[in-house]
Amino acid sequence: MESDVIHIPQGGLLRLLNGEKELLRQSFEERKISLDCIDFRQDIVSFPQAYVGYIHLPTRKIIIDPKHEGLDLRHILRMHYFLYDSETSDLDEPIYDMDKGSTYDLTELFISELDKVVKKGLPVEYRDSRENLQYLRGNINLVQTHMNRRFGRRELFDCSFDELSKDIAINQVLYKACNKVIQITDSEKAHLMKKDFATVSDIYHVPEVKLNINTMYCKKALTLAYMILNELSVSDYGNHAYGQDLMINFDKLFENFVKKILTVYSGDHNFSYWDEEKQYAVCTDFDGHVYSKSYIPDMLYLCQEQEKPIRAGCILDMKNKTSKPFGNGDVYQMFFYANQLHSSRVILCYPSCGERENALLKFDDEMFSLKKIYGIYINIAGDTSAEFKRNIYQFIDKVKALL
Repeated sequence: MESDVIHIPQGGLLRLLNGEKELLRQSFEERKISLDCIDFRQDIVSFPQAYVGYIHLPTRKIIIDPKHEGLDLRHILRMHYFLYDSETSDLDEPIYDMDKGSTYDLTELFISELDKVVKKGLPVEYRDSRENLQYLRGNINLVQTHMNRRFGRRELFDCSFDELSKDIAINQVLYKACNKVIQITDSEKAHLMKKDFATVSDIYHVPEVKLNINTMYCKKALTLAYMILNELSVSDYGNHAYGQDLMINFDKLFENFVKKILTVYSGDHNFSYWDEEKQYAVCTDFDGHVYSKSYIPDMLYLCQEQEKPIRAGCILDMKNKTSKPFGNGDVYQMFFYANQLHSSRVILCYPSCGERENALLKFDDEMFSLKKIYGIYINIAGDTSAEFKRNIYQFIDKVKALL
C-alpha cells in the first residue's frame, strides 16, 4: 500500500501522527533547524519558512511546495543542478529541461540517470600498475625480476604497465550515492546496477570531480549523486525500514543562485561577496560582557576592501519574497549597508514566475545620502533550457543597466 501524499505550502502547519514527532526531530537536528517549530504538546509542526522539499514518514509523504505561485520542486532542483554544475556549464544543455509531470524524487531521478550511464559504460582511465606476472607485460623491472628468480617465485616478471580502471573519482561518487539509494529504496534496478561497480572503491570522503569531454555524459547523474550525498537524509523507521527527507533552504539557494549568475555568467569580474562578516561596533552589556557586532551583505560591486573605510560601488541583496518589494525591514537594512560601505546605489533582487518590470523606491527626504533603491526580478520558472538561459541573461542585462 502506497503512502498518502500531502501537499502543504512553504511555512505551513501540519498535525503530526503517532511516531512522527521523533522522526521530524531527527531530521531537523541533522540540518541544525531549531526545534521551536515543533509543538510537542499539541503534536503540530510549523515548517520553517525558508524550506521546501519532501519528507517521507512511515504512512505518508509530506511535500512542502514553494510559496511562489507557478513554481514547483522541479524548478528548485533545476537551480540546484545549476549550482552543483561546473563553473562553465552550457545553459543550453538538456539538464535544464523539465518534462511536465516528471518526478522530483531524487532517488528515482538518480536511478534513471545512472541507468543511462551504466548502459553507455562507466568511464575509465589509464592507471599505472605494477605486478609480478608469469609473462612479460609493459616494462620489466630488472632488479626485482632478478630477485624473483633467485627466490624461485612462480610470478617471475616484475612489470610496470598502464591499465584501464573503473576505480576513479567519478565512479566512486556514483557508487557511494548508489549505496545510499539502495538503503532507502528496494529498487531492483539499483541493486542490479551495483554489480557494475564491483571494482570501484567504497570511499569515505566525497571528492570534487571535474568533468571532461569524455565524461560529460555523466553530468546529470553526477549532479544528482552530489545532491543525494549532501542534501538527502535518511530516516530509520525501525524493522529495516527507511525513508528519505529532502529539505532545501530556498532562501539560501536563491542567494547562491544569483551570486553564481553574476560572478560566473555576467562576464564582469567586479562582482564579489565576502566569506566572513565585518565588525562594525563593540557592545558592552549590563553585566560588563564585551562583544562585537558584525554584518555581511549578500553581494557587492566594485568593492574597495583595501580602502579605509571600505567602499562599494553598489550593494546587491537577494530577497526571496512573494510580497510587495521594499519591506521596511529590508529598507532599514539597506540603509545601514549603504552607510557602512559609503555606497549610493542599492539593488534588491527578487524571484518571479514570469516577466516583471523593475521596481523603484525613491526617498522623500533629499538629505538622505541614499536617494533610491532598485528592485529587479529574475524569472525562475519556465520549463525549457532555452527559457532558463534567456531568463538568466535578461536578469544580467537588467543588473548591468543599473550599475
